[in-house]
Amino acid sequence: MMLTKQKLNKILRNYRVHVPSELKKELLEQYGNTCCRDGRTIEYSSRIFASTCEIVRSHENANKEVK
Repeated sequence: MMLTKQKLNKILRNYRVHVPSELKKELLEQYGNTCCRDGRTIEYSSRIFASTCEIVRSHENANKEVK
C-alpha cells in the first residue's frame, strides 16, 4: 500500500483538519513511493495510515498551542 493524494485527502477529511501544502507534499514524498532494499521493491504497509495520522495530529496540536 502506498499513500496517494486521494488517500491523504480522505484521512484529512475524516480528521477534519487542514494541513499546509508543504506537509502534504512531505507526506506524499515519504509514503507515496516504493522503496528499494537489497534490490527488492518494498511498498509501505498499513502503518502509513497510523504514521500519517500521527504526523497530522502533531501538526494540529502544535497549532493549537500557538493560538
